[in-house]
Amino acid sequence: MKSKIIYLAALLAFSFGCDDDLINKQDPGSGSVEAFFNNEAELIMGINGIYNALQGDFWGGSFIHIQPEFDGASDNAQTCCPWGWGFWQIADGTLAPTTGGMASFKWDFGYQGVSKVNQMLEIIPTIEDLTAEAATKWEAELKFLRGYFYFEMQFYYGDIPLITKVITTEEASALTRDPRASVVTQVIEDLTFAGANLEMTPNNSQLGRPTKQAALALLGKVYLYEERWAEAQTTLEQVVAMEGATLGLEPGATYGSIFDGTNEASKEILWSLQSLDNADEGTYVMTQYGIPGTASFNGWNGMVYSQELIDDFHMTDGQPISTSPLYDAADPYANRDLRLAGSFYVPGDSWNGTVLTGELNFLYNGDRITAVPNAAEVLVRKWIQTYDLVGGNSNASGVDYVVMRYADVLLHHAEAANEAGNTAAALASLNKIRNRAGLPDTPGGTSQADLRDIIRHERRVEFVMEGTRYQDLLRWRTAETVIPSNTLGPKTFDASKNYLWPIPQTAMDANSGLVQNPGY
Repeated sequence: MKSKIIYLAALLAFSFGCDDDLINKQDPGSGSVEAFFNNEAELIMGINGIYNALQGDFWGGSFIHIQPEFDGASDNAQTCCPWGWGFWQIADGTLAPTTGGMASFKWDFGYQGVSKVNQMLEIIPTIEDLTAEAATKWEAELKFLRGYFYFEMQFYYGDIPLITKVITTEEASALTRDPRASVVTQVIEDLTFAGANLEMTPNNSQLGRPTKQAALALLGKVYLYEERWAEAQTTLEQVVAMEGATLGLEPGATYGSIFDGTNEASKEILWSLQSLDNADEGTYVMTQYGIPGTASFNGWNGMVYSQELIDDFHMTDGQPISTSPLYDAADPYANRDLRLAGSFYVPGDSWNGTVLTGELNFLYNGDRITAVPNAAEVLVRKWIQTYDLVGGNSNASGVDYVVMRYADVLLHHAEAANEAGNTAAALASLNKIRNRAGLPDTPGGTSQADLRDIIRHERRVEFVMEGTRYQDLLRWRTAETVIPSNTLGPKTFDASKNYLWPIPQTAMDANSGLVQNPGY
């Protein structure tokens, strides 16, 4: 049994007293709810309600919504449908202020989350039965959440309104965009506080709440994205120093268990969104990526993956398939990087006792995958539950969505150390990842430029279908080259504007002081 945050009841409680603008997400303002919270138990219900902005539902959206679809906006994969939450438009270059979907979710649910965080921070001093120690821990959790919301929003939109207190609807309608640098400064301040005051175990011992290591990992990521290499390295080394019985990499043989619902307390998982095996609290990811043609659930597999991506998983000698003597075209999945089998099903694999075949299971939105030029005949294994769903309901999957894990810390540390000129430190973290995948060490003496390429390759194959590839290409400023060169079909990326998303038109209409990003 695992103790999880229960979202829905808390959402109902926290929605009480909030004004219509907050519920409709037309602006980031909200009404006063202080009178509703009288003790720590009610405070916790309010904090729990914030997490619903992160999770949401299949059609209604959320801040972290159908996150693997970002791979479809990169060179890794192609999403099936133009109606799919705006990811198709992100990929084909037609993203506009009116597109909606993910390009609006980050703004709408982000400010909904920030508004609730600000409310709860102002409520904490009014709770009489709250000890000073508990107050600090809940403040740290709230500031972690606010730091996460703002980090993502400034990355995608650039300059944005920075709100750190409860404001009225009138004040919200008069907001203007603050410099991105000011937002980043606030993110660093919030995450520094969270890292100093959270414990290595989550508040109330509930999975899904942030920890000290999660806060430091996110803070290190912020420094990395800002190219503050030395600060990133030092911060991430604080997490690496915690490695031990409660923090570390999952062994290579059980890599896939991180994502299939059987190992949700893994010491590799730093922060995850919680799901339960029922239709109310289950995840919808199985609906989108579930295996077609099985009796247990009606998955439609809404993503197809490039053969080039599959070929990018190296052989166990560390060489690519183009040069390794171990590669056998007649048995292409033998002697490969362990992450390939941990990430994808191939014909002949079994799911829950069913042998998967090309004719029945390897379909892409109803059609054979082999009909798609340059697509690999594979199905994603990540996020696919390895046991029967409750009532055969694909919306009832209990698989948690992993937002942050220790592998990210190691590869971010390797990147920061390499860019700072500390090759030995970079190799130490990089080789932990490679060895877990069954690959040999990267040789000492590798140049900084070559090591940069190796780290970027490792990030691609380590985090496939975890929604990181698109963000990596943007921060490396390689998106305008890599995304259009994908082998699955036409994708465009206009470097003059697409490194930022447009401010959603609904926000522009509600806030006359906002100015749109260039090119939109």
